[in-house]
Amino acid sequence: MKNALRGLKQAHRYSWVSLIVCWLIWVLNAYDREIVLRLGPSISETFNLSPDAWGVMAALIMISLAILPIPGSAMSDKFGGGHKRAKFQVPLIIGVTAMSFISGFKFISHNIVSFFALRVGVNLGSGWAEPVGVSNTAEWWPKERRGFALGVHHTGYPIGSLLSGLGAALALTWFGSEGWSYAFFFTLVVAVPVMLFWVKYSTVDKIDELYADIESKGLTPPEIISSEDERPKGLLKKVLATPRITVTAVTTMLTQIVYMGVNTVLPLYLYNVVGLSLAESAAMSVVFAFTGIIGQVLWPTLSDFIGRKTTIIVCGVWMSVSVACLYFATNSLMVVIVQLAFGLVANAVWPIYYAAASDAAPEGATSTANGVITTAMFIGGGLSPIIMGRLVGFGGGWESPTGYIYTFLFMAGCALIGALIQLFVKQEKKANSVAAADSNSVETETV
Repeated sequence: MKNALRGLKQAHRYSWVSLIVCWLIWVLNAYDREIVLRLGPSISETFNLSPDAWGVMAALIMISLAILPIPGSAMSDKFGGGHKRAKFQVPLIIGVTAMSFISGFKFISHNIVSFFALRVGVNLGSGWAEPVGVSNTAEWWPKERRGFALGVHHTGYPIGSLLSGLGAALALTWFGSEGWSYAFFFTLVVAVPVMLFWVKYSTVDKIDELYADIESKGLTPPEIISSEDERPKGLLKKVLATPRITVTAVTTMLTQIVYMGVNTVLPLYLYNVVGLSLAESAAMSVVFAFTGIIGQVLWPTLSDFIGRKTTIIVCGVWMSVSVACLYFATNSLMVVIVQLAFGLVANAVWPIYYAAASDAAPEGATSTANGVITTAMFIGGGLSPIIMGRLVGFGGGWESPTGYIYTFLFMAGCALIGALIQLFVKQEKKANSVAAADSNSVETETV
């Protein structure tokens, strides 16, 4: 571990700058995606939606995340990796945040057709942007530090989720129950300067210097296809034929049912059962983000040492137990305690899934492999609100605690199954182990 920390200190400044930029992009992506769920009670009241109707509406918005990751990722790989991927990413992020900004105007957001259409558009771009951003992060760090880099990158999600709760609470506090859509205005003003910096910073000279530095320290630079002529054919078929990627994709889908289920149900549970106000339920439903930040550094970094498979299993069992404990969360204090336990793994698993896919990806298909993970995740995310709405309705509707208990137990089962199917995948060979890399790095220093 001491050598690993030394290795992180030796990381090139280009790696750190790219990580900061991609982290900021991920915060914006998380905010725009999560804000709809934070505003669930307000949207349901504005359009007078039943549990089933809200579940279907949220599901259709979320399932749109699953439409473009695979074709968009393949397009990104075709455009080029490394410094080229930033140029592909910039118009995508600015376009997504611009659509979100437009949906903030009340005359648009309070019309169910225009609101629905714009939020679908936002999530089409958001789903496309995720594997591109993950691949961009992975391509600026050595393979031996991939778990750490993607873990730190993904801390942007709980922070974006936390900010979405705070943004929703502030909009409702400042502008009242009718002003909920004003929470959509925040991301564009940050996205434009960040993306303009990124497109200027990401150059071939920096990538060449970075990869030379990585090799000089005895580490492994990412594999990048620099021209279309070098790109192998049939990459998607090769990706889907790789068991480590496909099984991890199934685990990802089941885990996303859990994560999106908590995000969908918890604000409504706090409002209708625990008895909090609309603003309080929006703010209190993101408590797990505090420990999520810790977990997203801890577990992915640990996966660099003990392997992705082992870490995924441990996190899956932990998630199952913590979600089941929501059964006992009948007051605000217990909700906070259970959320903090859930948060330690809730956000941590996604960078591990992406690291596993990146590790197993055929040459030149990093983004395509990550696109498969993203698509599976969003299929789960799209199914989750429908399932949760149906279970809540089956249990008696918005104000009955029984339906929420059904959702908690169902989600616990999904998390456990997602962990157990990993037993059917061979543990990866850690040929590029952190320990070996650190040893080489130390030898290089000595010489």
